Amino acid sequence: MSVALNLRRLLALSTALCVPGLVPGQLGDGCGHTVTGRESGTLATLNYPGTYPNHTWCKWQLRVAEGKAVTLMFADLDIEYSENCSSNSVQFTASPANGSYGPYCGKMYQGLPRIQVMSGAVTVEFRSITHQTGRGFLLSYATADHPDMISCLDKGIHYSQQHFTKYCPAGCKGISGDVWGNNQDGYRDTSVLCKAAVHAGAIADQLGGQVSVTLKKGITLYEAASANGISTRRGSLSEKRIKIRKDCSLVLDSRRITASSSWTEKTNAGELSTWSPDRAGTSSKGPPWAWAPSLPSDKEWLQIDLGERKNVTGIATRGSTNNGYNFYVNTYKISYSKDGKTWRFYKRKNSREDQVFEGNVNNHQLVRNDFIPPFVARYVRLVPQRWHQRIALKAEVMGCRVSTRNRTPDVLRSPRPLPKPTYMPTESTTPPDVVIVEEHLSGFHLIVVLIVISFLVITSTAVLLLYLFCRKRKSGKRMHSSSQKACDESVKNQNCQRSQLQPTESEIITYTSEEGSCRSITGNTLSDYAEPDIIQGGIAAQKAASTFKPPMDDGYTVPLVANHYDVPFSGKNHEYAEPFPNQEPEYATPFVEPSVESETSTKKNVCVVVVIPSVQEAL
Repeated sequence: MSVALNLRRLLALSTALCVPGLVPGQLGDGCGHTVTGRESGTLATLNYPGTYPNHTWCKWQLRVAEGKAVTLMFADLDIEYSENCSSNSVQFTASPANGSYGPYCGKMYQGLPRIQVMSGAVTVEFRSITHQTGRGFLLSYATADHPDMISCLDKGIHYSQQHFTKYCPAGCKGISGDVWGNNQDGYRDTSVLCKAAVHAGAIADQLGGQVSVTLKKGITLYEAASANGISTRRGSLSEKRIKIRKDCSLVLDSRRITASSSWTEKTNAGELSTWSPDRAGTSSKGPPWAWAPSLPSDKEWLQIDLGERKNVTGIATRGSTNNGYNFYVNTYKISYSKDGKTWRFYKRKNSREDQVFEGNVNNHQLVRNDFIPPFVARYVRLVPQRWHQRIALKAEVMGCRVSTRNRTPDVLRSPRPLPKPTYMPTESTTPPDVVIVEEHLSGFHLIVVLIVISFLVITSTAVLLLYLFCRKRKSGKRMHSSSQKACDESVKNQNCQRSQLQPTESEIITYTSEEGSCRSITGNTLSDYAEPDIIQGGIAAQKAASTFKPPMDDGYTVPLVANHYDVPFSGKNHEYAEPFPNQEPEYATPFVEPSVESETSTKKNVCVVVVIPSVQEAL
């Protein structure tokens, strides 16, 4: 049996070497889906996830960047079990150390092993004989510097974090798995992550890469869409939905759309209708329904002028959108230019061949293709390669503006020879244009700035108010102190002084006081007792109604109490309060104009109080 198996292997090897277009690094007749790259890749047995065939053999040669180790991860393993895995198995061999890992067989659904190979070259070998069941295996690999690698079968429901980043290996696009939704609204959480990332344009299937995912609240309906060779399904409500980050993906405005030629149609009414390039906008409606060239040729083109150089990250196409004209383009190429003179065809990374993009499969659905890596250009041309019935196109370009960074002027230096460029652009490869994405302040940063500004404004206002209050208080104290000093100085020089008005005789009230009885006012400028209201001029005015104790001749009798303030309440009106029995005058001592006689006699002083009635003031 071993001889027969070896003969079959030799036959498969010779057949593989003669088959054109075979995937590099793959030998045998039992090889299934295979995508290999310098950073990551994916491979599977023939017919996966169906049953792998009997008596098959396949060998894959995996090579990564020099000096890097390899991590192998099973996404699925279902090989019919036999003792010591002698019948059906998969085995790994590292070069040049020739270390062996395996063989592996049986069923593994959980806890599939990750194999760390300390080498940059690994050989994967699968063989099978007669068996009854088994899907075979699905395997992904990546360099050891991607420990967060996930498999092509991982779904959004497998993660609970609101935000997370994972590494998707290359080759997940061709693996069986459903995706619901689109990149605008998000994807259902039951969708496979890496396939959804390819659909969203976050990564290229041939390269793989990091994917930033956000889990959000689910929506009622997920609309289907076609992008990057993947058609998603229409889905219903889910608890969570997946949002995959994709920067620089806005629809760019076009200044002008031109074409190589235009088709002029004669309608049933006998009128002429030109399918001109100005009808090539995806939002245009009504006849004519799109742009169409005069001849069906792969030399025709549709050109979009963006007005200035932009970062171009994708393009979307549509057919005629009218069932009476079932025209659309199946595949096309992209060429671009910065000045409208020098043109380059878009190529995949690390490839010398022009990339052919998958277009529409009907005349109404919008299909998007992303450019990974993107390029910088002002003019973009779409060149149809295959079409249905007749070429008819509507198109729009996605991307963003190229931001210009302010550079400080260089200091004048002595001239030096410029270094030779390490990269020489040629027509055979797509130059690695630097794409700069404009960054905007996030909502969180804006809130922090507003809080800081508000705090500074409030603090400045409080400091200013405190300064004004303290200044006003100090000025008040200075005024009070100056007035007090002035009063003390006046008392020393004169006893009393009033206005220079000459009052009439009826307006003068005189009091006699001992020398020195005019005291300086030190704090409170109010009298000890309230002044009685003077209704009339002269001495008779003192007998008007007052709250002070009346004289004895008015019929007032002193109650029989020991204390002045223990006067009982009579029921009608309170008794009059007795003033303090001291030697101080009952009324506040007014200021007096000292006379010459008082200075010599030092016995008596006369104080003059001028009372000006309100009637005279009015006059």
